[in-house]
Amino acid sequence: MQLSNQASFNIGDNVYYTLRKNIISLNLKPGEALSIKDISEKLNVSRSPVRDALIKLEKEGLVNIIPQKGTIVSKIDLKRVAEERFLRESLEENTIKLFVSVCKESDIQILRHCIEMQKQSIKDNDYMSFLKYDDNFHSVFFKSTDKNMCWEIIQSMSGHYKRIRLMSLWDKKILSNVVVQHLEVIEKICNGNLQGVVDIIKKHLSKIFVEETELINKYPEFFKERENECN
Repeated sequence: MQLSNQASFNIGDNVYYTLRKNIISLNLKPGEALSIKDISEKLNVSRSPVRDALIKLEKEGLVNIIPQKGTIVSKIDLKRVAEERFLRESLEENTIKLFVSVCKESDIQILRHCIEMQKQSIKDNDYMSFLKYDDNFHSVFFKSTDKNMCWEIIQSMSGHYKRIRLMSLWDKKILSNVVVQHLEVIEKICNGNLQGVVDIIKKHLSKIFVEETELINKYPEFFKERENECN
């Protein structure tokens, strides 16, 4: 684990973004114990910014701070995954309706570039890069319609959803399907088919539900046990 080196960030922000990136990328696995002492030594910082970063991450639901026991990376909560996906789908569906009416050729070129970079990520077996360009693809809709705050909310409130998305990308068939759906989105946008775009985006964002069962069976230790709904 290496400290992010963003000139615009202070030490506390760098520690926070470093830990968050490692949690989202599953370098720090769900259920893994975190030691303030070990993290501060690895990142060569004092314990105070580490402690502050963990408090911020707890508010996002990415770590659990347990009094007298310590801190662990939170397990993936499927209830929270569903809520985070609902947030994203609600905001993105409305944003893309605006995008279809105002998009420019330069926006389409950026979308196509993201797809080409995703294809390269598949060749390189680089899942994090693929996920980055997936986010870049979807961010175009928000940036072009001046809905940057909405995109920032999605990014800051999607830690559980992002982790399960990354796990789903370990299947190359799913990777290829994402690229196909992105190409379909561009085709519908260029044809001015608003309903077609909305339908594909809904399918694209909800596909995680189909993949959940298989992921739970393969990696049960990564997931929070479901509470008995009758209790």
